[in-house]
Amino acid sequence: MIEREGELGGRRIEAGETFRFRCAPDLACFNTCCRDKRLSLYPYDLLRLRRALGRPSPEVLAEHVELELDPASGWPAPRLRLRADGRCPFVEKAGCAVYEHRPTCCRIFPLARAVAPAARPGAAPRQIFVASEPAGCLGWQQDELMTLERWIEDQGLEPFHRANNRAVELFMHPRRRRPMNLSERQLHGVVLALYNLDVFRGAVSQPGFAARFGLPRAAVERAPGDDEALLELGLSWLTGQFFGAR
Repeated sequence: MIEREGELGGRRIEAGETFRFRCAPDLACFNTCCRDKRLSLYPYDLLRLRRALGRPSPEVLAEHVELELDPASGWPAPRLRLRADGRCPFVEKAGCAVYEHRPTCCRIFPLARAVAPAARPGAAPRQIFVASEPAGCLGWQQDELMTLERWIEDQGLEPFHRANNRAVELFMHPRRRRPMNLSERQLHGVVLALYNLDVFRGAVSQPGFAARFGLPRAAVERAPGDDEALLELGLSWLTGQFFGAR
C-alpha cells in the first residue's frame, strides 16, 4: 500500500520493460532467500494458505501467523511466523511445500508491488513495481529474459492482485483515520472477517445476518459455501461497519 512513494526501495520496473531473472533448484542459492524476512500476509494469502494446509483457520492462525498493528495505518498486519532459526516453516529441501498456494510476497519475489486506491471510482488502482537484488541471489545472473507481464503470468499473480486490490479499498478507504485507532472489539472484527474465515462463516450462517447489517441476502447465502465469496462479504461488511458505505 502506497502512503509515501518516496519510501519505496529498489529499482522501478515499468510495464513492458525486460529484466533477466531465473530461480530454480539448480542454483546454489536455492531456498536460502526464504529466511530472515518479514513475510506479510494479505487476507487472500491466508485463504490460500488455509487451503494448502487443509486445516481450519483458527489452527492456521495460531500456529503460523504473528499479528501486530501497523503503526502508520492502525490496521492489523499479519505475518508468517518463522522458525527459531529464521527459516520459513514451509521450506523443505526440495522447495516450498505450499508452492501452489504460496503468499503474494513469496510469489512476486524478486519484485515487490505497491498499490494505492484508484484516483476515481471505477478506475484501476495505482500500482508500482520495484525490483530488489539481495546479496547472494544468483537469479539475476541468469539468461532468462522476463517482462513484468510475463512474470505476473508465470507466477500466477493475477488472482492475488485482484483480491489484494479489493482489500486496499478497505485499508486505504478515503474516510479512514490515520491511524485507525481500532478498539479491541473492532480489531477482533477485522481479524474475524478477513483472516479467520472458518469462524466468520459460522457468524454469517446465523439467521438474520443479512438483515441485521444491511447486506444483500443473495451474497450472504452464497458466502458460506465459497471462500472467495466469504472474504468478499467480509470486506463489504467491514467497509459498512467502519465507513457506512459498501
